[in-house]
Amino acid sequence: MRIGIMGGTFDPIHLGHLRAAEEIYWAFDLDKIIFIPSSRPPHKDEDKVAPALHRYEMVSLATIFTPYFSVSSIEIDRPGISYSVETVQELQKVYGRDAILYFIVGVDAFLEISSWKNARELLQMVQFIVTARPGWRLDDVERSLTPAQLADLGNPRFRYLKIAEIESNPELKHPERGLVLLVEVISLDISSSEIRELVEDGRSVRFLVPDTVAAYMAKNQLYRSVANRRNETPDPSVGGLSFHLHRSR
Repeated sequence: MRIGIMGGTFDPIHLGHLRAAEEIYWAFDLDKIIFIPSSRPPHKDEDKVAPALHRYEMVSLATIFTPYFSVSSIEIDRPGISYSVETVQELQKVYGRDAILYFIVGVDAFLEISSWKNARELLQMVQFIVTARPGWRLDDVERSLTPAQLADLGNPRFRYLKIAEIESNPELKHPERGLVLLVEVISLDISSSEIRELVEDGRSVRFLVPDTVAAYMAKNQLYRSVANRRNETPDPSVGGLSFHLHRSR
């Protein structure tokens, strides 16, 4: 089985996340992509992040109608800080040694990889696929890491690819340990922080997030007030069905 792993804070999930996952799914002939909302992201201020169950529910609502997308609560169920290497280790146990895992991450997150827990080990466990939003130059990623950082990571190799190259060359679909694929996808210039600002200002976020997610945010008053966000609990009348459907996959 060929499985894509797309972890993140998803605060909130938006169409940019979904479009990148869609392109990677088809280009690499994956069987499915698992979205994994982090419970306590190590590089985020916990006080400024929406509650994990809200973020999980929004990802569920965003992916429920795409059969090859699913959402996992693996990091929410695990106590403590959410570390990617621990998540991958758990997934390897669940899916077995024959499963091929593709770790999908944005370039902005990848540039922080030298600070990740056991990053060198993680690079050997999965095929890294790095995507970018407009404004990033994927061919500059390697140069953005210092020689010391690259050495700490085991001096990974980098390869820049376009989706059309992958689709026309089956050999590129198979993972190589220690190789980081820098994949240019059709990117939507959307960020979660911009969406939060729009909501806080009372402006529309339609066509930036799925309508189901926009409705959930409005129903639960997410991002309206930073001071009150952490006291919110998911409204069972909105999206509850998707929570149970996705947990059963």
